[in-house]
Amino acid sequence: MKLSNEEYKALEATVGPEYISQEPVIMDTYNQVWGNKFFFDEKHSVRPAAVLLPARPKEISEAVRVCNRYRILFKAFSSGFEYLSLSLMNSKSILFDLRRMNRIVEIDEKNMRAVVEPYVSVYRLQMEAAKKGLFTGRIGVGYSAGVIAAECCHHGCQHTMVFTSGYGRNVLGVEWVLPTGEILNVGTGEAGSDLFSADGPGFSLRGVLRGRTGANGGHGVITKASVKLYPWYGPKQWDHKKQPGEALSKGQLESVPDGYKVFVPTFQNLDDTLSASEDLCRAEILCAFGIAIVGTNPYSEGNDEDWAMMQKTAETRARDIDPAGGGVSIANSVVCVIGYQSPGEMEYKEKCLRKIAEQWGGTFYDNLNEPRALARAFADIMWSSGVNLRATGDFLPSSSSPDGSPEMLKRLALQEAEIKRRYEQAGAFLTLGSGARMVSWRPEEHLSIGAQGISTAQYDPYDPASLQAARKFINEIFDPRGQFNRYGVPSRGGCLQIEPVTHVHQNWGPRYDNYDMWLRKIKKMLDPNTVADWTAYIPPEYPDSPKDGDYVLPSYGKAEQL
Repeated sequence: MKLSNEEYKALEATVGPEYISQEPVIMDTYNQVWGNKFFFDEKHSVRPAAVLLPARPKEISEAVRVCNRYRILFKAFSSGFEYLSLSLMNSKSILFDLRRMNRIVEIDEKNMRAVVEPYVSVYRLQMEAAKKGLFTGRIGVGYSAGVIAAECCHHGCQHTMVFTSGYGRNVLGVEWVLPTGEILNVGTGEAGSDLFSADGPGFSLRGVLRGRTGANGGHGVITKASVKLYPWYGPKQWDHKKQPGEALSKGQLESVPDGYKVFVPTFQNLDDTLSASEDLCRAEILCAFGIAIVGTNPYSEGNDEDWAMMQKTAETRARDIDPAGGGVSIANSVVCVIGYQSPGEMEYKEKCLRKIAEQWGGTFYDNLNEPRALARAFADIMWSSGVNLRATGDFLPSSSSPDGSPEMLKRLALQEAEIKRRYEQAGAFLTLGSGARMVSWRPEEHLSIGAQGISTAQYDPYDPASLQAARKFINEIFDPRGQFNRYGVPSRGGCLQIEPVTHVHQNWGPRYDNYDMWLRKIKKMLDPNTVADWTAYIPPEYPDSPKDGDYVLPSYGKAEQL
């Protein structure tokens, strides 16, 4: 829907004519991301009516007040990697592209914190923090993701959570433009001090700010955040080496940096792998941990090259995933990264790791533990290359991020892996081996508050059969009437659901203490005119949708109103 001249001019006055556009050719660059086909049946999601590029909180505040005056929806984003960062409820909506707000305001070495604006990426902060011996943590989607998006607005899951924690526990304060246009500082910022504590002496709203997995733009714009940093044991800078004539993507670390050591034990089966993983995480000796993410191959330059490499190595890869033919099981291999400040510390941690691996029948195979393979595994697990989408064009992080005991998490992982394997054997998903069960686990802290990941299915969004199977897979897991209802509210890879399509809050809230009722009250309190787009959050009132009894049916497809 095109904005009226009056509406457009009012928005233009907040940022200036050079930093706003409603040209269709530009708007269509803001609604083509992975995942759209799954939810909306099309490559494009709803086209925004305009895009603004603000440079300061005051401009956002003024533009939000205009949105309230004319009932225009808004959503802000930084890198825009995920579909939910650009999804809109209707076309009378605008996007705030925050790329001009790109400063690292401060890196406080003494107090181990950084203050950043929205367009600062995880990797950029890591590069600067490493110069001061500090580390910000890895983000699962790749190092181009925004720090604020990961910490304040979204799930923020990572393989380094055993060391750096996650879930916004690293948020030390924010500057927040509310859906009314009011600018709010949380914690010490509201008391007139630096952003060093989100819990006082000013009031704390960290739970309202993000809860478990964030509001994804559903209750305003975070324009500045202070985040906690952790020790970095490696060098202040590093190089990725490549051979002459090779693409930049071929660049690799030549060895694991000093200050770190990587181990890759392999176990006999997935049950033992998960049990060993529990003990390794509980030992509190790791900086990073992941199952079946052994980066033993260099990355190709593009999708075509990647596919050609996969076809060439298909037989070897299948054997390595499922070692019936004598290969090494990558599916049952775990990457363990240890950081240390002294030889004695390293010796103790290594003994502990090897003892746990021995207890569960672990073997350290040469091909996974040679120096170059360990260097590639280190780079992938500490910084994340985000290459999951290449093989098929899309993927499904499934139920993901449940709370619960390690034993419950193991049951969930094994149960879900069996369902995913069923679709793989039917040819709907990319098959990684001859029927092998495969899961991805990102332990939250030392598995004390759950684990993120569980299983990842790779499907082709432009193959109708594969797309239909992907939806059936998610529907089976997301249906609270089914076998997964005892594992808690599902969140598809860290709250990657679109509420007006999958209706997760509406279906699961009544089964879990009516949490959705309180979430809707928070939305209504912060956003009385419902101008902050809620497609990836929750509405103040649920719209009418087709039902099967009390169950709200999935609503795949795109319309003016989803």
